[in-house]
Amino acid sequence: MTNPVQAKTSRDKVASSTVLKALHVLETLADLSDNSLEGVSVSKISQHSGESPSSVCKHLAAFQQYGLVEQDPKSALYRIGIYALRLSTLALKPMSIRETVSPYLRKIADRVGETIHLVIRDGLRVVYIDKVESSKTIRMHSEIGLRNPMYCTGVGKAILAYSPISLVDAVVAEGFTPFTPQTLTSRGALIDDLEHIHTRGYAIDNCEHETEVRCVAAPILNHLKEPIASFSVSCPKWRLSDERIVEIGELIREVSLEISARFGYRL
Repeated sequence: MTNPVQAKTSRDKVASSTVLKALHVLETLADLSDNSLEGVSVSKISQHSGESPSSVCKHLAAFQQYGLVEQDPKSALYRIGIYALRLSTLALKPMSIRETVSPYLRKIADRVGETIHLVIRDGLRVVYIDKVESSKTIRMHSEIGLRNPMYCTGVGKAILAYSPISLVDAVVAEGFTPFTPQTLTSRGALIDDLEHIHTRGYAIDNCEHETEVRCVAAPILNHLKEPIASFSVSCPKWRLSDERIVEIGELIREVSLEISARFGYRL
């Protein structure tokens, strides 16, 4: 007579093995999809996963029922389904931007010795949600919860450079206030600057919001390559030469990629 406990243990092992094989097929499809916009064939998935074509078809059919996988009716090729986006969104939801980014901000502060800010977008403004104070006697004043325009701040322009043009146009439509002689006050000048930011990976506030303050800022992007926040190094202009801007810019660009990877961003 079969022992019920042993029978259950055996079934659990089989189920576990089947689930792992199915997930391996899904992971293989995801990896192969990185290099294929059209989709991936069963034979290719089988080749790379080590599973037989029949097993691959069985697993893909199960995932297809839940929208994790889609099949093109004409080519019969497979790709990751839209429901996977919901799962990734749920996975990212509990992650606090502030808690995740804070260690990186402190690392930058230790390197450069200047004030570091973290902001998120709030409508057509940015709001400061975290900061690391400079240890130097002379430093810029700022407060958590402060809201500033996007077009004249490094953190704001870092977000705008990776945002839809509709957001840029909304900022332009609200109008420009010339806070300093350096403030960008036309759509053309702003668009040109945003293009440079997108190319080099970091933004520069050249005394555009405060006459004595220069900033270097970089975006934080998510799995959809959307800006969810940005951070900056800020200090009196006489401590931030053009050469120093390039040095810090390269540093925060690299840190930006590290942080963004935590939120699912991939180049």
